[in-house]
Amino acid sequence: MRGGTQAVPWLDELSFEPGPPWHAMGTRALPEGRWLVPDEERMADLARKQALLGSAGDVVACSRPGAEEAAAEAAQLVAAAVGEPLVPHREPLEAAALLVQEDLCVLSRGDEGWVLVAGVVCFPSIWRLPDKLGLHVTAVHGPVPAYEAELAARVDRFLDRLRPERPTWRRNWLVHDSPELHLPDPPPPRPDPSAPDDLWLRSERQVLRRLPATGAILFTIRTQQAPLAVLGHRPDLAAAMAGAIRSWDDELVSYRSAAGWREPVLSWLDEVAGADRPGWCA
Repeated sequence: MRGGTQAVPWLDELSFEPGPPWHAMGTRALPEGRWLVPDEERMADLARKQALLGSAGDVVACSRPGAEEAAAEAAQLVAAAVGEPLVPHREPLEAAALLVQEDLCVLSRGDEGWVLVAGVVCFPSIWRLPDKLGLHVTAVHGPVPAYEAELAARVDRFLDRLRPERPTWRRNWLVHDSPELHLPDPPPPRPDPSAPDDLWLRSERQVLRRLPATGAILFTIRTQQAPLAVLGHRPDLAAAMAGAIRSWDDELVSYRSAAGWREPVLSWLDEVAGADRPGWCA
């Protein structure tokens, strides 16, 4: 969804738990047939991916030597799920990425743990694939405040135990002041963004699948977003989001680039949530 405030199906999949702790794995068993989630923007997103692979290929697609077998297995799994052949004359993972709206990352188990070895990431939320390639998953998440203390060991154990027949999924959420899906770098900050008109609720639906032949893990990221105004008709979610944002410490506020929008967003969320509070006066 790119605009408007009509119903957004994934809103009720979001979790707005306050911290600390601020991070939770939140993984759930993937329902049958619910891996890849195309919508009405599919053709536009695939065209955008193709353009980015042409104009910014060194930013959105890369792999390490030795990752070819796992990347090829991942690509074939995607093609089989979609029921379409891989786009010819491309690296397998790039070809697979042009069939789906999801970004694709491949993790491989090394002596020191799980490492990002290949990916096609056209719609990142303020990160660059080449900067993360070859890093252990803990280092990949290095900039995330409290990640190592709250999640690193649990994530490693979880990945070790993931089975091909039991894929899992989770969601996160962010607030951005740009509707652009391709955001490897922070956009220029808006002075005093107006909530909700200048802000977007952005979410990544993340799926992890163990590849049966190579033992690698395919991590798919479906980036979806909607105007923040979609919460205007959901006082329950507005109240939950306000509680979560109020719980952030200064480090998390800085990491999420929230200093400029935190107060106007909280004010607006409180106004929306007030409709669901007995005795509330606007």
